[in-house]
Amino acid sequence: MPKNYNMKEIILELLDGRELSKKELLETIRKKSERSTSDKTLNESLMILLKEKKIYITNYDFSIYDDVKRIQSIKPEGIVFGLMKTDFVEIETLIKLLESSDVNEVRNASSKLKKNFRNKIDDLKSRNSFEFHEDLDSLFNKTIFHIYSQSEEQKRILINKFSWSLSNEEGSVNLFEDILNYMEAQD
Repeated sequence: MPKNYNMKEIILELLDGRELSKKELLETIRKKSERSTSDKTLNESLMILLKEKKIYITNYDFSIYDDVKRIQSIKPEGIVFGLMKTDFVEIETLIKLLESSDVNEVRNASSKLKKNFRNKIDDLKSRNSFEFHEDLDSLFNKTIFHIYSQSEEQKRILINKFSWSLSNEEGSVNLFEDILNYMEAQD
């Protein structure tokens, strides 16, 4: 049995509901595991999860530099990972957080939504079913603006549809493509 047999599952479990740096992940895994876990084993599992789009890079923890004033290198230990939210309810919650009065909460929700948006774009590109004529950030911003410029009832319907389109539910990619076609036609 390979050494990293269940490493991916352990990482996903640790990231459930929180974000951790590579350093924190390795320390926690080593504490919980009866076996020594190598940096290479963790790296391999993290790269697989990134490639599978189950996790993503959320931030960078500068505290690993211990008050060094002039940072001249990037330490991978500071990379912070989080779970990719692809459930309809989680996506809907992120969209609703865009109305929060907390600027950091809005920024965090927007970042996660844009990541899901880009992943769906990648799905469409792999199907060769959609051509993009706009900058992706502009298209995302235009879509969110359109949703929030509607009446309350229409806004609720559009939030549900957009949430479904960004989720991993069946038919979500087709709905996402329909939404993008509609948004591009608005010009």
